[in-house]
Amino acid sequence: MPGRVLVVEDEVLIRMLAVDMLDDLGFSADEAGTAAEALQKLRAKGAKYVFIFLDIGLPDKRGDDLIKEVRGFNPGIPLLIASGEAKADLKARLDDFAPIGYLGKPYDQNKLSAALAALKVK
Repeated sequence: MPGRVLVVEDEVLIRMLAVDMLDDLGFSADEAGTAAEALQKLRAKGAKYVFIFLDIGLPDKRGDDLIKEVRGFNPGIPLLIASGEAKADLKARLDDFAPIGYLGKPYDQNKLSAALAALKVK
């Protein structure tokens, strides 16, 4: 099995769909609906994720701010950003936080798989 993923998405149905798609690709997923919940899971003793699948628009903290905080204690974990924002805008703001990949919403399993391949997540 490829490994464990943290899916951070506030929309329950989108989060469930992402988890199902990742499961179909062989990953197991933990879920978080807020930045606070994500940070709690990331900082938990023994937490080990192969990447974070992250919605940029969260209710309690901007995704940009969450990324900065995560990079403070886990600088190398790959991030896959899911967003309806233009990729060029996201790249301008977030490329300094590599390794980072981008997945436009709406997405399907093929687009998710391609984004993971581009991010070199197996």
